[in-house]
Amino acid sequence: MSRTTATQRKPMATKKAKTSSSDAGSSITSFLRHPIQSSIRWFDSYFLHQSNLFYRFVMLILFMLGCGLLMVLSASNVLAAKATGDPFSEFKSQVILAIIGLVGMLVISKRSVEQIQMFSTLFFWFTVGLQLLVKVPGIGITVGGNTNWINLGFGQIQPSEFLKLGVILFLASLLSTKLDYLWDFQSTTQPVLIYGFGAAALVLVLSGDLGTAAVMALFIFGLMFLIGMPANRLMLFVGLGAVVAVLAAAFSPNRVSRILSFFNRCSESIDGANWQVCHGEWALASGGLFGTGLGESKMKWGWIPEVENDFIFSIIGEEVGLIGAVVVLVLFFLLARFMRRISLNSTTAFGSIAVTGIMLWILVQALINIAVVLHLFPVLGVPLPLFSKGGSSMVAVLVALGVVLAVERDQASSPKRIRR
Repeated sequence: MSRTTATQRKPMATKKAKTSSSDAGSSITSFLRHPIQSSIRWFDSYFLHQSNLFYRFVMLILFMLGCGLLMVLSASNVLAAKATGDPFSEFKSQVILAIIGLVGMLVISKRSVEQIQMFSTLFFWFTVGLQLLVKVPGIGITVGGNTNWINLGFGQIQPSEFLKLGVILFLASLLSTKLDYLWDFQSTTQPVLIYGFGAAALVLVLSGDLGTAAVMALFIFGLMFLIGMPANRLMLFVGLGAVVAVLAAAFSPNRVSRILSFFNRCSESIDGANWQVCHGEWALASGGLFGTGLGESKMKWGWIPEVENDFIFSIIGEEVGLIGAVVVLVLFFLLARFMRRISLNSTTAFGSIAVTGIMLWILVQALINIAVVLHLFPVLGVPLPLFSKGGSSMVAVLVALGVVLAVERDQASSPKRIRR
């Protein structure tokens, strides 16, 4: 009886494979014939019968993305008009990249957690390969002293932004099966040092980007703390990180200048490294409680370098005031809170660790960016996630949020009903 059943399963499996491939072909044909109805069915299959947390999280992402695009438009229009004659040129490129990021988010969020884990190692080594290309002559591009971009012919990308996600997914896959061996140096500590902090060191050595390396080191350390790595291992990470940070700062005159300017007040000098920070503070101060109004910033008229990128929070404070700046902080708090809930509810160790790592990445980077503008931290040059201009950062963060949505979707077991 068992032989008969086993023999009968093969043609059934073949038939199922043929049916699925024919279904895919009929789906494409159906979409070409009835694009509106097919789009509605796809929308229903994606969004219907998800958890309340899923809907809230998606709406929060879209709201923050919309606010970010609005602030990029306001912060960049003057310099864009001066550079290209079109005040909307920077905004248009950011909108296109936001759409690409949203498509990436939707595609990733439709994958199962098992599929994401399966490709995590491949994605990690792919991003490491991209990062190595910054040192290839004719491909690597140096901007502001950092060789952190590569030329693809049709555009530029910053590999380190995608390497952040690659490190998180790789460590999540690696540690998800070793949570009972966090005390063991060879099983957990050594791989974290090599692949986690090693990737941060790679960015620092190849690109000279201390800000990105610091963000990576901090969220890796936070991730190890939250999953329960022993204190003596964490102290090892802190010691090594402190030594590397001191050496990286000491051998760079530009970094030494930034650190020294951090201890100087704006009233003493507004030259050199102080220029950007001081004018950022003045922008925040001039905004008051309610701000000067959208588009009414004075500091964006060439007074703050990288105003649409690293210092966009200063324009937020100037144009929408203290209330608007506090709202931005609350939005990041809600984003982190939702991700923490998704992480705690995850049915897989990989999903839980990956979501926690993404949460720490976005939160640490946002806090550093805002702390720099508030003159609470030396200038490091990291963008504000979902708000700053920068295509690589935008796409990488949205794809990472797609991973979070995939973990949350994996926990929703309700049947998907389609509208007629």
